[in-house]
Amino acid sequence: MKGKIEKICSTNKDWIIETRRYLHQYPELSQKEEKTSQYIYKTLKNMNIKVEKGYYGTGVVAIIDGYSSKNTIGIRFDMDALQITEKNNVSYVSKNPGVMHACGHDGHMAIGLGLAKVLSKIKNNLYGTVKLIFQPAEEDAFNGGGAQYLIKEGALNKPEVDAMIGLHIWPDLPFNKVGTRAGVIMGSSDPIIIKLKGKGAHASQPSQGIDPIVIGSQVINGLQTIVSRNISPFEQAVISIGKFEGGTRYNIIPETVTLKGTVRTFDEETREKVKNRIKTISKNVALGLGGEAKIDYNLGYPPLVNDSKMVELAEKSIKQILGSENYINISNPAPTGEDFAFFAKEKPSVFYWLGCNKEGEKTPKLHSPYFDFDEEILLIGIKAISQTIINFFDNYNK
Repeated sequence: MKGKIEKICSTNKDWIIETRRYLHQYPELSQKEEKTSQYIYKTLKNMNIKVEKGYYGTGVVAIIDGYSSKNTIGIRFDMDALQITEKNNVSYVSKNPGVMHACGHDGHMAIGLGLAKVLSKIKNNLYGTVKLIFQPAEEDAFNGGGAQYLIKEGALNKPEVDAMIGLHIWPDLPFNKVGTRAGVIMGSSDPIIIKLKGKGAHASQPSQGIDPIVIGSQVINGLQTIVSRNISPFEQAVISIGKFEGGTRYNIIPETVTLKGTVRTFDEETREKVKNRIKTISKNVALGLGGEAKIDYNLGYPPLVNDSKMVELAEKSIKQILGSENYINISNPAPTGEDFAFFAKEKPSVFYWLGCNKEGEKTPKLHSPYFDFDEEILLIGIKAISQTIINFFDNYNK
């Protein structure tokens, strides 16, 4: 089967790359993936694959039946792009101003469609059903991400999914290597908004007002003590304020300011502790300086936790089809959030990292306006998932 998978990938290599480049040229933001959804739906239909659309608006789910329907495995591919102006000088540069696939989701979708090509040709050798889930709004943490809504709308049902696979193109991992780890592999992602209210005044007479900018500055300083003074050195957390909004003019003390930021943790106990401390510090610092604080703490994506047996299966499969030297056992989880975590809470799951960092080259990071990758890794991703699916069915039916 390994040779057959490799042959199908090789035969369709140009098509897979063209697919990725087309998707890269026409990126769409979260919950606006209309043309992307139509393209995926039409492409799958042209392969004579059963496909449904409309999950959380633009989500697409395809079903490939093997010669048995006793068990089902699902694979998730995210669809949305970012509000970034691309700065790459390539023939397939984004044609949508201010929007870019800077997180590799164009590659993920191309892997999904390439995988559909492979599976449709080997389905008579599959002892089970494969469900390909093309998910919108992975980047939309403020609204909870698309994964949990697809789950609520039944994407894991009819047929019911027994396990899940996900992957992400990863610039911190060497080119052509695939890595994963048992347990937590990616952190929670919780957006926060802190609205501070003071009293406006002329900047030359600050004593007649309550300065929310000063309050905001002290709140930020206070929040930085949480990790150093409230979190054990054996736990991990990141608190970052990325936006400080307020004021209309250099000589006016405003009435309100707003802080926006993100919190990353790796377990639910630490997550809860950080949330409570942020609320306490923000409210009491504001109160102590004569103002008020309103905290909108959004529990976004939970930590992504890999199932140990699914990781064992993935390791075996990756080594089998790519060679032992191309598998990496990831030492430490990443603080970046990933809403595949919702799928992993529902079903035994494994999430891979697909390395794209070429030795001797300066590889741009995720969410960079220069992010790009060597498209050879698309074939690596397809092969790794294909073999994992085959081995999953073999193990399931032993």
